[in-house]
Amino acid sequence: MKYTSKNFHLHYIPQYKLFVKADFLEDTLIVVDESGQVQAMFRYPANEPDTEAIKLLGLPFQYVFISLPVQSLVFIPAEVYQSENHPLYQEFLLDDHVDRTQIHSLDNLAITACYQYDMLLHNRWRAIFPHAKFVADFQLLLDEVQSYIPMQGEVLGAHFNNTQVELFAFKNGKFLFYNVLDIQHVDDLNYFVLTTCQAFDLHIKLHKILISGINAQHAYSTALTHFAHRVEFIQGRTDLHADDEGVQQEVGKLNFIADAPLCVS
Repeated sequence: MKYTSKNFHLHYIPQYKLFVKADFLEDTLIVVDESGQVQAMFRYPANEPDTEAIKLLGLPFQYVFISLPVQSLVFIPAEVYQSENHPLYQEFLLDDHVDRTQIHSLDNLAITACYQYDMLLHNRWRAIFPHAKFVADFQLLLDEVQSYIPMQGEVLGAHFNNTQVELFAFKNGKFLFYNVLDIQHVDDLNYFVLTTCQAFDLHIKLHKILISGINAQHAYSTALTHFAHRVEFIQGRTDLHADDEGVQQEVGKLNFIADAPLCVS
């Protein structure tokens, strides 16, 4: 996808925000003005950025927010989390590079996350934008979903990102788990939902399923409707809008990327 608004002007670069959603397959760049209007949007294979995208990446944006997948992630209940125990938490992460480990507290859920970004992706984007703010999907998701969680009932969430799904669950308002899984087709998704329900003693027909990263017409959305009495699509708190209808639909799938400034300091 390549889109540049007729109102995009280089002299407004200091006021624009650049949002980058990067993974192992493709990168998405979204330039937004102060009113939430999408001024440019590019999506391309991660290893094949075209000339226009490279030019965009070379502009002097002052506000850059980059969403990356995590390499490893562990949650610790806030009531037992202690900073002096970081060496213990580090053992549950993929490598022992303490300098790469990030800490993020989710106070409303009473948990603290220790995590590492994928090293190659993080190094690549940090080299392009040294001053950028980085954010992981779980930070955005678990911040957004709290208003969707009832005090009674079982809720499963599914966030899709190309060939990965991030599953998480709540039961009677309490956070249960969060996991990142690789999927290739609907059968994989069905298997992971069923085994997750079995592992955490959840009903196969859940009270609610929350979906993000895809639209209602996607095959994964259709598959998930069989597992819940109610399906909702997570909406971001920051509205993005575009003059082009196709761009508006694509931006809608990203749900809450524009909320990144609310999750990082």
